[in-house]
Amino acid sequence: MGLTALAGALRIIHLAGMPPGLYHDEAINGLDALRVLRGSYPVYFPANHGREPLFLYLVAVAVKAVGRTPGAVRLPAAVCGTLTIPVTFWMTRAWFKRSTALLSAAIMTAMLWHVHLSRTGFRAVTLPLMVGSFLAVIGHALRSQRPLTWAAAGALYGLSFYSYVAVRFTPVPLLGLGVYLLCIRRGRDLWPGVLCFAGGALLCLLPLAIYTLGHWHVVMGRPSQVSIINPAVNGGAFWRTLWSHVARTMGMFFVRGDTIARHNVPGRPVFTVPLGAAMVLGTARAGVRARGGDAGSALVLVWLAGMLVPTVAAADAPHFLRAVGILPVLAILPALGIETLLDAHVQKGYRVYPAILIALALAYGLGSTVRDYFVDYAQSADTRYAFESAAVELASEINRFTGTGWDGQALNDGIPPVDAGRRVLVDRRLWEAWDAVPFLVPQQESVTLIQPKSPQPLEEADHVLLLLWPYGDLEPQLAALPRPATIKVDVGPLTRGDLEDEPYPAYAAYEIGPGADPTADVAGRFRDTRSRDTLSLVDYSVDVTSGDLRRSYTVQLNWRAEMAPSADYTAFVYLCDERCTASTILAQDDAQPGTTFYPTSLWRPGVVVVDARTLHLPATAPPTVTVGVGLYAWPNMERLAITEPPGPWLDDILLIPTAD
Repeated sequence: MGLTALAGALRIIHLAGMPPGLYHDEAINGLDALRVLRGSYPVYFPANHGREPLFLYLVAVAVKAVGRTPGAVRLPAAVCGTLTIPVTFWMTRAWFKRSTALLSAAIMTAMLWHVHLSRTGFRAVTLPLMVGSFLAVIGHALRSQRPLTWAAAGALYGLSFYSYVAVRFTPVPLLGLGVYLLCIRRGRDLWPGVLCFAGGALLCLLPLAIYTLGHWHVVMGRPSQVSIINPAVNGGAFWRTLWSHVARTMGMFFVRGDTIARHNVPGRPVFTVPLGAAMVLGTARAGVRARGGDAGSALVLVWLAGMLVPTVAAADAPHFLRAVGILPVLAILPALGIETLLDAHVQKGYRVYPAILIALALAYGLGSTVRDYFVDYAQSADTRYAFESAAVELASEINRFTGTGWDGQALNDGIPPVDAGRRVLVDRRLWEAWDAVPFLVPQQESVTLIQPKSPQPLEEADHVLLLLWPYGDLEPQLAALPRPATIKVDVGPLTRGDLEDEPYPAYAAYEIGPGADPTADVAGRFRDTRSRDTLSLVDYSVDVTSGDLRRSYTVQLNWRAEMAPSADYTAFVYLCDERCTASTILAQDDAQPGTTFYPTSLWRPGVVVVDARTLHLPATAPPTVTVGVGLYAWPNMERLAITEPPGPWLDDILLIPTAD
């Protein structure tokens, strides 16, 4: 019970945000879950290279319960992963003694590979649960020889084919176990049980088998694409590729693991050094015991050999999703190694010290998992890019604006409502590039998809959120913005594709509201003496937040072009004393007031652009500072002259007094 509770904590805490984002494979599972909730019940899901249905039906239940959130897609994985721990104990106990079962369950509990798998919305997590279940019942059936137990084992085995594609390799180790039992003369009386097992399996497999025969290319197409037999994978060197994959797969346990950030902390091996050494010792012990007629040890060895084939025989070895079929059986090997050490010391009369060392090894494995996963991996930018966190940010930004759906933080949905009549315009490329966006946005009647070269006209005073892919020609759509209007521009989070070298902002967000009164007084007016461009500081605000170590100044400047500017200008914000000379500047921020995605050359008269900056000072800085504001042309750095209010203004810096 304690191990299961610990496993649940490692797999469920902060599930919605760790890993950050929602990869498109996970999002497609969510979209198919929505189709299930609308009344579609396929036996196999053909989209996204084809997927077995068990996990997707569990996702449908979760989405029904908590809403369209990343947590809903991942909650079934967390539950399956947590349940795998008692199943690991049950399975191991069916073939070995109780202490081996406890150690195996403890190793699975803290194994980073399985912890991560249980926190992602990939269907592969269901396979270890099914493997542990049917191997446990097979172990009981071998002892009891009851037909019903054999039939139950077969039914569980048949159901496992609805979990994950790697299950298709399980007949190989099961056949190997059967041959072993015949060799040690334990298989002669198994035929009645084997027939019951086959009957239960075929009965459960029948719907999927019928679908497969009618849709062979759908079910079997993906394995042929990634197989090392495919010249596109082996590059014309099959044998070299095969031996390379064998070596890399053998090294995944204690040298170098899967390097794909969606599957693993990149490159981290399965085991820490102590548990890796225990695995080597356990493998040797299992080999000795198998030669002596121990069926459990033989099962472990043939199972690992057979279920490593999916990653050896496919691209990107070692691949922790394709190799998932070795779980939870893999945990038995280090458990056997630990028992070997313990037994050797007990025979010499030492009991306490070996137990302490074993506890320390297990605690080290747990601590290593927590550090590597919940600290280093959680804070890595590569993790955010791998799970397409920018798509989740985009969807939650839409939801917060419309007041429906998931807010970007909680496990379930539930955003406070906002005023009615809001509209969202989304560049079709953003909506179609990320499956997470249509899954996470429930109120799609408020969303309009716009074509890149077909600007959408907006009525005056509309409250609109415009989301654009900012790397094309922005001018047609921005020229169609209403006037007068107030526009706040935000740059989206960074993203990076798997084949891209550098990250870049994922999108630009333009929040459009009613404009300001054009006849009202302004706080300042700036003019380019060469081009006669005039920009006004319509209004401003300064908010100060004090902390133990620093003070933060949030400065909001509302700019307006009095005529269409001919150049791109940069606004600077200083924190300084009342003179604001170069020697008294405490902090500064220089940036285009509408960001690079709404430069001043695209502004039109009547549009107010909100420019928000946050500057920081140490807590020991003077308690009273002045905000200095100005504009300059790039790249000649020539400042715009202040024409209002009357000066003189030193260096054309408009001073805004503020008190902490």
